[in-house]
Amino acid sequence: MNLQAFFLAVFVCGLVLASGCTQQEVPATPTPAPTPTAPPPDLSPVPTDTVPAEYGVVVTVSRNTYSFNPLVRVEFRGGRGMGLVSSLDAEVIRGDGIVRTARLQKPAIGEYMEILGTTGKDRVIVTATMMNGERYRIYDQVLEFRS
Repeated sequence: MNLQAFFLAVFVCGLVLASGCTQQEVPATPTPAPTPTAPPPDLSPVPTDTVPAEYGVVVTVSRNTYSFNPLVRVEFRGGRGMGLVSSLDAEVIRGDGIVRTARLQKPAIGEYMEILGTTGKDRVIVTATMMNGERYRIYDQVLEFRS
């Protein structure tokens, strides 16, 4: 009888082990790694430079309201120092973080640059470089697409 109890115990242990081995392993669900997000662009304008009167120039900055083509337009309007301007640089820091630039070499009155903006807020910086190498930030403002 002891032999039957022994075989019964071995048989039960075998069934227990076999039932544990037949379960399918559940695959681990991979957790997505967090994607690093870029910090939002700095759209805070800073004060413009004090330009000496003899170097003073004027620009007009505007934007169209077509959502399919939200251009920022920077137009040179002249000024007392217009003959001393070597180049005029425009930089648009878009609300989505993309920075676009344009340049006019020896600008004449009425010449303009168009830079693609966004349908949100964009910061526009205009810098005048004079013939003597001096650079002046003459415009720094945030423009909204529609206000």
